[in-house]
Amino acid sequence: MKIKYLGTAAAERVPAIFCKCEVCEFARKNKGKEWRTQLQTVIDDGELLIDFPGDSFLHQWQHDIDFNEIEHLLLTHWHGDHLYAEDLALRMSGYGQNLDKILHVYGSEFTKTFYDRAFELEGRFDESRLVYHTIRPYEAIEISRYTIYPIPAQHGNFVEDCLVYAIVDRETGKSLFYTHDTGMSKDEDLNYLAEQQIVFDFVSLDCTGQGFEQSGPVHMSLKENVTLIEKMRALGLVGEGTIYVASHFSHNGGLNHEAMQTLSEAEGVLTSYDGMEIDF
Repeated sequence: MKIKYLGTAAAERVPAIFCKCEVCEFARKNKGKEWRTQLQTVIDDGELLIDFPGDSFLHQWQHDIDFNEIEHLLLTHWHGDHLYAEDLALRMSGYGQNLDKILHVYGSEFTKTFYDRAFELEGRFDESRLVYHTIRPYEAIEISRYTIYPIPAQHGNFVEDCLVYAIVDRETGKSLFYTHDTGMSKDEDLNYLAEQQIVFDFVSLDCTGQGFEQSGPVHMSLKENVTLIEKMRALGLVGEGTIYVASHFSHNGGLNHEAMQTLSEAEGVLTSYDGMEIDF
């Protein structure tokens, strides 16, 4: 499998549009890896796209991504930095021309209400261009060559409206645990994954709180990442070769890229940056 982080920031991005904190001013001056756009991830060169934020147009330009060729979009939740459905509505006939693929969109029932709203504003739907598939926690689905296990995220309304995902490539046997935006996984959810006998090759961790002791109930810090890794190790969900990457950073976390990288690598966790690509 291959993962590429098109964006690695929380909603405000870094530098935040309206902020003059130390982290944002440092990013404006130094650019490079300090600049972060809203989190979006592509798997295996476009076989699977995770989330569609408002920065998707920018990602298309920055990373030479052709969204016309992507057929499967997996949504974690309904917040605008993960689903900007107004741009998805521009895929309908009358806006986009000469498209030969249908985009299949997958997300929770609650997320669908935000998806539907964009099309209701347009006054129509167009399932010759886009089809929404409602998925539910603990009900595995097959998308392309992947088996995907939706797990409730500790985020949003805490009523299974937000999801994280275990993704298994049936062709290679490789597996990914994609856990953004969420607080600490519940023990019952980790036990469910252990029952599926998955040993993850890659874990992508929410680290909005960076070096904080904790990041509240809806996100995680590096210390909470380490606690989660320890829980997963105790259940046999990860092994010696598992790759851990922290992402979804906020300027309010207080650390620039180098400072975060120094902190995370001491714990065996890589710090992501926009454009980061890893084969595993």
